[in-house]
Amino acid sequence: MTVPNGISIVICTYNGAERLQPTLEAIFNLTTQEDVPWELIIVDNASTDNTSNLAAAFIKKHQFENKSKLVYESKAGCNYARLRGLKEAKYKWLLFCDDDNHLFSDYIEKGWKVLQTNKRIGVLGGEGIPLFEQEKPEWFDQYKSSFAVGRQSSPNGRIMDNKRKLYSAGSFFNREVLMNYYNNGFIAIMEGPKGNELSRGEDTEWCIIIELAGYELWFNDDLKFYHAMSASRMTWPYYLKLKKGIASGTAKISMYDLFTKNKNPSTLRFFLFYFKNCFYYNLISLQFFLRKKIHPSRYSTLQRDLGDYTNTTRAKVFIRDFFIVFNHFKKFRELFSKNVF
Repeated sequence: MTVPNGISIVICTYNGAERLQPTLEAIFNLTTQEDVPWELIIVDNASTDNTSNLAAAFIKKHQFENKSKLVYESKAGCNYARLRGLKEAKYKWLLFCDDDNHLFSDYIEKGWKVLQTNKRIGVLGGEGIPLFEQEKPEWFDQYKSSFAVGRQSSPNGRIMDNKRKLYSAGSFFNREVLMNYYNNGFIAIMEGPKGNELSRGEDTEWCIIIELAGYELWFNDDLKFYHAMSASRMTWPYYLKLKKGIASGTAKISMYDLFTKNKNPSTLRFFLFYFKNCFYYNLISLQFFLRKKIHPSRYSTLQRDLGDYTNTTRAKVFIRDFFIVFNHFKKFRELFSKNVF
């Protein structure tokens, strides 16, 4: 069955009543000079506030009932919400817009033009611009990529750095490729944020499996959106929690490296790869601990805090997640070796 060529804008939100209004207003103000088919899907991910009521009221106010769909996903976790959006969408391209993103009015028009230039595009990302509720923290510019803002590549076009992936905010994902995975039994290993938990990596996983299917990651800075930075998120303790969430997926995500050159890596290769990485990250953690003890002036307070959180977390997860990763490796190897992509 051929999927219609168009854009499904998907907003996954948890308790987003206080954030959604400017996000939806920006979408309702999108303009196109070309006849670009598009729709809006809002996935309420187990919210406990009036997110659904607010969204429904805004859809009605702007007379978008025929172009919008509001669904409720009871299973908490960003990846479950995105999967629901994936299944509910009717068009080829999924544009993920977080509930605190404000797309520029020409976003889908410019994105559409880029998407038509190359059939091998699997994911196309834009440039997030921080919109601060209060004064920008001094440390923000150094670590802004963690907040899905800033350039994701230079120059525009295909991202040639194999290690670099796109953040999902403001990115177009090829729905056909993703559905091919899920229709053949794929189950993601990453859950993403769940409620107030800040685990990360679900967007990276989707980027990786799309690349493994032979498609490319692209970036274009003509695609711009504001990303609202609430005061509650612009604190150092929050950032440490965020980085810990990002680091917590290291063991799970790294497994996919085995499939970049081999569709059917052996179990022995997995063991050698996994324990090599386990040893490496535990060694890095130990080195950092010794350096800060021997030369405490070598690191600033922020660097010590960040190093403690990221290095310790990465070292621990390779020990903690072994059986989870091994089981996922076996299932993905069976799927990937079928050459269904």
